[in-house]
Amino acid sequence: MRLVETKATEHRLELAQGKMSAKIWAPPRLFFVDTPAGVAADLGCAYTLEVDDMGVGLLHVTSGWVALQLKDRESMVPAGASCATRPGVGPGTPYFDDASENFRVALSKLDLGYVVDVPDLHSPLQVVLAESHPHDTLTLWHLLARVEGNDRARVYERLVAFVPPPDGVTREGVLQLDEQMLQLWKGKLVTTWEGESRLHKWLGVGIRAVGNVRGVIRKR
Repeated sequence: MRLVETKATEHRLELAQGKMSAKIWAPPRLFFVDTPAGVAADLGCAYTLEVDDMGVGLLHVTSGWVALQLKDRESMVPAGASCATRPGVGPGTPYFDDASENFRVALSKLDLGYVVDVPDLHSPLQVVLAESHPHDTLTLWHLLARVEGNDRARVYERLVAFVPPPDGVTREGVLQLDEQMLQLWKGKLVTTWEGESRLHKWLGVGIRAVGNVRGVIRKR
């Protein structure tokens, strides 16, 4: 680990290998950690971050939210969830830690772009959809932008079964990845990702900060 930069508006570390734990009691978008496979940006949180000797990382959030990003690929990770990062791929799809092993293995295959030549019933995406529960909409919402065509439609239908989209959000718009509609739906989905007592504190941070986090990271 090394210190990259520290100033009033930004504190940045680099974790090349090893494991670190962070608790940030400061305004969001102030503390960043560079890894070989992405940048962890604090949005008011506590988390652990580890990187192995191959550059593969694993983020586990225990409080608040963390944004993981590599170029245009971003994952928003709330408390109780984890997300892997891989060189050449970037942030994987976040998942809650109580997800089944089958769910996590299938999700890892999806993130790596595996094509499995077996019946559709046993494809990685079908396993993720079949094993998902209401708060796994965290994973499904992220997957919308990471799959295409009929697969995106299948993810949409599974999401709708758990949490119907709010007024103003249409199937056509979501399948076309309309950013405003995706964020509106996310605002409703967050209620299944965290407790009501923490919702108002972190919802504003988690949603409003996305654009600012992207801007800060892209300047690097």
